[in-house]
Parts: sequence; structure tokens; C-alpha cells
Amino acid sequence: MGAAPAPKFTVEEYLRIDREAELKSEYHNGEMFPLASVSWEHAVIAANASTELSIQLRASGCTVALQPIRVRVTPSRFVYPDILIVCGRPHLTDEHVDTMTNPKVVVEVLSPSTSDFDYGGKFALYRLLPSFEEYVLISQHEQKAEIFQKAPDGTWNLRTIAGPGAALAIRSLSIEFPLADLYRGLAIT
Repeated sequence: MGAAPAPKFTVEEYLRIDREAELKSEYHNGEMFPLASVSWEHAVIAANASTELSIQLRASGCTVALQPIRVRVTPSRFVYPDILIVCGRPHLTDEHVDTMTNPKVVVEVLSPSTSDFDYGGKFALYRLLPSFEEYVLISQHEQKAEIFQKAPDGTWNLRTIAGPGAALAIRSLSIEFPLADLYRGLAIT
């Protein structure tokens, strides 16, 4: 006898459940997937990145937001980025003001359990958003980041930076800062 199929939820059911839940879930075509818990390193890197981005973007008209702001990438797919940046007014989907559709830049701190999805399926979903221009993937095990940037012709270019002397440039935002700043407080080289 096979396993029972996972229950399917409507978008409305998902949003109601997720808004009440302590542990948030992503939603893909009727199925809910709980977010994985994060490590100390993941949390520190995300906090350091958010701080550095907020300082750099203070006078730019862009805003940095952390989880738990969800992004609706299609009418039936919702994801949670670690950090998102929106320039101008955020496009929020309803009166709950917790779901948006127009991030310009998304930052993910890679975890062993989610890195394949972050590189593959999640990146493919973000690319469906017309506002999306740059994707920053940060390692939590070494000082390394990979940045995908949308070219004017719609293709995506990859830059990899690594090491304590490297600078993280987010070109769509015209900002740059030392990669090592993301690892402040951690023994990661």
C-alpha cells in the first residue's frame, strides 16, 4: 500500500494557515513546505548583510526587508527569501501587507538543505518577476558569494567572488562593500 497523498490547499487556505503559523511555509501549487530552521552562521550572515545593505541604501529610495515577507512569484507559488530589496513602492497583494510581488534584488544565505533549490527552482521562480534584476547567493561555510545579474537582453550573467579581500558589488543598486563584512563575528575565512 502506498503513502497517502499530501493534502492540497487553496491559496486562501495557505495564506490563512501561514499567517497564523509560528513556523512559516512556502507554497507550490497546492502544497505547503515548511521553512528549514537556520544555523547560527546563517542568521549572523543574514543580519550582517541586512545591516550593510540598509546602510548602503539609506538615501537610495530602496528598502531592505528580511523574512517573513513572502513573495508571490505566480498566482499559486509563494516563497520566502532571506533578504529582499525593493526600490520604490512595494507592490503588496492585500490588506495584510505581508506578501509582495516586486523585489529588485533577492539575497539568499545558502544552507545545505536548501542550496539546490535556491540555485535551481527558486531562482527560476524569481526570474518570472519583471522587477527582479539581481540574485545574491552567500555561502555560510566560506567567504564566497555568487551573483546572478540580468542583462539588458534578458539573459543572466554569473560572477563569483571569494576570499577576505573580495568586494561584493550589487551592480543593479550601484553599491559595493567588503565581502568579509558579511562574516563579521564568525570564524569563516
